[in-house]
Amino acid sequence: MPRFLLNLSHSKLLWTLCVLSVVGQLVAQTSHTSHNYPVIRVIDGDTVVLALDGVKTRVRLIGIDTPETVHPQKPVEHYGQEASTFLKNLLRGESVSLVYEAEAATTDKYGRTLAYLYRLPDGLFVNAEIVRQGYGHAYTRFPFKYMEQFREYERIAREAGKGLWGRPRGSGIDLQLPYAIEEAKPDTDSDALITVYVTKTGKKYHKAGCRYLSKSKIASTLAEAKTRYTACKVCLPPK
Repeated sequence: MPRFLLNLSHSKLLWTLCVLSVVGQLVAQTSHTSHNYPVIRVIDGDTVVLALDGVKTRVRLIGIDTPETVHPQKPVEHYGQEASTFLKNLLRGESVSLVYEAEAATTDKYGRTLAYLYRLPDGLFVNAEIVRQGYGHAYTRFPFKYMEQFREYERIAREAGKGLWGRPRGSGIDLQLPYAIEEAKPDTDSDALITVYVTKTGKKYHKAGCRYLSKSKIASTLAEAKTRYTACKVCLPPK
């Protein structure tokens, strides 16, 4: 036992040991949630390739959408190259920390891991920075925890004429208008981005934490679950 503890009264000793225990737990939790994943490549303005535990993994940034540059069925869209370049400049030679929307990592229909990125070591929230600087818009076709903040960032960027919301010099035409219209179209694929849970024997799908998941819990996309199950009336998952 350290010498300074020997000089404390019994009550002070117990209090000191409790404080040291709590501090130790906090340090352990912090180190457990600290990740450092190198950025291998930027594919476009909202997709990157990271080295996750030594495995090359494509990651799609949650909550944003940028003009297309590499879509096999679409031409390069206005301001797409600029958005890609912006993300490359943000992450060139950097590492990032990942935060997932759900309890565990989920993927989209293209097999990309969905995540929020935080640049290390400065902690820059990459998803938000892209919207704030006008290189993408808030992708609001499915719910996510920062939806209202991203909408506000987009509004400010639009009003300031930043990035893709600006107009060419000497022109009264807003080249971003077709892109903004496409943004408002209903998204038939949004259910593929939402994670719900089913059981081995049940006929309903559930939200995380539902009491009916106590014995088995199998992750599924909402789109897949809706083809075989009905929504639980207790936890009321999305429909």
